[in-house]
Order: sequence, then C-alpha cells, then structure tokens
Amino acid sequence: MRFTNPNKNNKTNKSIEKFLLNALFSTLSIYTYSQNYPLKFGIKAGWNYSNVNAIDEKGEPSGYLSNGGELYGGIALEKQISEKSYIQSGFIASYTYVITFLELPIFYKYNFYKDFSVFIGPKLEYIPDEQYNHSLYFKRRLGASANLGIDYQISKHFIIEGYFSKQLVKQYDDNILTFYDAKRNVYRIGLAYYF
Repeated sequence: MRFTNPNKNNKTNKSIEKFLLNALFSTLSIYTYSQNYPLKFGIKAGWNYSNVNAIDEKGEPSGYLSNGGELYGGIALEKQISEKSYIQSGFIASYTYVITFLELPIFYKYNFYKDFSVFIGPKLEYIPDEQYNHSLYFKRRLGASANLGIDYQISKHFIIEGYFSKQLVKQYDDNILTFYDAKRNVYRIGLAYYF
C-alpha cells in the first residue's frame, strides 16, 4: 500500500484556487455587461465514457476504463454575450467507477456555422463521497479539467453536444486496485433541453 502526504501540493492547490476565482469573477462580469441578450435555463443528460489515468506501485501506467460508460445529468445555463458568442454553465452530477462527481462547467461557446457551435473552457469537479474505508483515498476533493467540444442546435429547445474533458488534477488513489494519482478524462455525448 502506498501512502501520500496530503500537504505536498499546497502551492498547486492555491494556484488552482486563484485561477478558479478569476474565472468565476470574469464570468460574472460577462453576465452583468451583456444584459441585452437572453439567459436560457435548461436540463441536460447523457453518457460518459471515462478513462482514469494513474500509476501503479512501481510508477508504471495504470488506471481504469469505463465498462460501457455511465450516465450524467443536471441543469444548464446559457447566456448570449454577442451575436455569435455565449457563456455556458450549470451544475452536473456524474459517476465514474464508484465515485460521484459534482461538476461546475464554465464554457465559452462560439457559433461558427449555422446551428453548429464549438465550446471550450474549464470545469470544476468536486467529489462529495464520504471516505468510508481505506479502499479509496481522496487526495483532492476539488479538481479542475480543460474541456473542448461541439454542439448542434436541433430545434429552438434541443441541443446535442459532445465533448472531451482532460483532468488537470490528481484527485484520488485506489488502494485495492493499486492505482494512484488518478486523473479522470471523460468523453461525453448528451442532449440539452432549454425552456
């Protein structure tokens, strides 16, 4: 069994916190100064395919691949900020392996051709699960990922989306399956409905 020092990466945690606060304040400023455009609320759901990258006790590559994938779902917000630009956010719950993730995306979306748009941005990922046993060790409950995706507006209310999420933070260890410093990368496809 491998043990890690939870205080080892305090500098990294502080820089991530600064970045996240700056992203939050920037997003709030954009919402405030783009009042001539609509704010849409909705729900979204879809399918995750997770690839958890980690290392084993010898430092060799290890991890976990989804067995058929998992579901995700939540609420969606979209604020138009110019004729072709939007800010997307919301609250999403997803599940990988035996771990629940609560996610807060902050995406910039650009409508590049008719009903097609591309989006990019960070996403906060929090692990709310209790640490019941020594099987899983949550090194960092709060993580961050970089995301890139595309969506297509099917109708006035429905949008189909697909994106890739690259985890930037080592969030947990699995002492039974003996993989450590796990980062969850996610391929996702889903449907959003805006009211």
